[in-house]
Amino acid sequence: MKEKMFKNLSLKILSAIFAVVLWTVIVNVYDPTTSYTFSNVSVQLINTESLTDKNYSYEIVDGGKISVYVSGPKSIVTNIKASDIVATADLSKISAFADYVDIHVSVVKDGQVLNNVEATPKTSAVRLSIENRDTKTVNVVSEVTGAAADGYAVIKRTLNPTSIKVTGPSSVIETVDHAGVSFDVTGATADVTGTADIHLYDSDNNEINDSSLELTQTSVNYTAQVVRTKTVSIEVKTSGKPADGFRVSGVTLNHDTVIVYGDANTLNSLEKIVIPASNINVDGLTESKVFKFALTDYIDKSLSILDNPRIEVNVKIENTSSKTITLNTSDIKVSGLETGMSYSFEDRTFSIDVEGSEAALAALDASGITLTADLSTYTSSGTRSITVSVRLPDGVTLKSTPSVNVLFRDNTEETTGPTQETTSATTIN
Repeated sequence: MKEKMFKNLSLKILSAIFAVVLWTVIVNVYDPTTSYTFSNVSVQLINTESLTDKNYSYEIVDGGKISVYVSGPKSIVTNIKASDIVATADLSKISAFADYVDIHVSVVKDGQVLNNVEATPKTSAVRLSIENRDTKTVNVVSEVTGAAADGYAVIKRTLNPTSIKVTGPSSVIETVDHAGVSFDVTGATADVTGTADIHLYDSDNNEINDSSLELTQTSVNYTAQVVRTKTVSIEVKTSGKPADGFRVSGVTLNHDTVIVYGDANTLNSLEKIVIPASNINVDGLTESKVFKFALTDYIDKSLSILDNPRIEVNVKIENTSSKTITLNTSDIKVSGLETGMSYSFEDRTFSIDVEGSEAALAALDASGITLTADLSTYTSSGTRSITVSVRLPDGVTLKSTPSVNVLFRDNTEETTGPTQETTSATTIN
């Protein structure tokens, strides 16, 4: 038996070697080894809680997407897709003084790891940026876009909640100043409610978009209270007289209208807000003065003011100069003379005393002055002193009202005496 086993031993060994070589050749001919490189394979981070539970945050600096070299039987490799390659980095394996984590790669097909192929990452590790995590509470502020309908306004905005907590890397948390939401009220005539997404902003109101930040909530509920309004004017008057040699040269307001809202009936009846002259007394002033008022003191308690509830009244006081101007009585335009009556001025000229700034008085001449007189009350013959109305240019005021003597004659009565130059009602416009 033993002799039969070792008979032709060299031939048998040669046959076995030949069989192995032949099998290898057949395998390589019919299912040869091949390889392929897959690009942009995402690396999954696992066991991330090993960092986050210790109040650390992380960010992938390098190695988030890698290329993987796969080799194996052609029949298998040609059926592999990029989605079959699983690349992971175990954060529990990172050391306290390292920022690299090794990448492990496998090929998974139909839920099974393929052991007859070899997968090798061309990038061997993921590089991380690791830092402390902080939590910060920030206020939520609102911004309204658009405008309510004409005659309506938003008077109040309510948010719920009014603050949120933000958690993330310390370096990013430091830049967060506030949270903000915006909502549209275009054309609104009633309250507007809804939910708005929260955005984060820095102190310069630049939006912060960072996926590493976590918010306790990402939206807030809002209500915009919309009411009917009315725009009314503000009227002011002054009382008193500045010191001798001074005059009121102008009165200005920092705003001359205001928006009011409140009880509908009271609002409808309000036409303007008046600050009484007694509240702006200029007695004895020698320089300009600003008077400040709360406008709510001059409207009904059922009404409120939307914006600018305070007003400043600037009374300008300036030095005055005086000037006497001689005018012709023939320049007086009369009116109202009764039919049958005639008149004549006893003097051809009269004078008026005016005051104002030096510049205004220097520019003043007779052509810029309008003179009028009403003769309707004079219905009998005789000499009367009549008041002359004087209209002056801006910046010039009359110190006292002038008067002139006029001789009236009733032409329907018989008169005696010296003949005088007269003007009858039929020849006067």
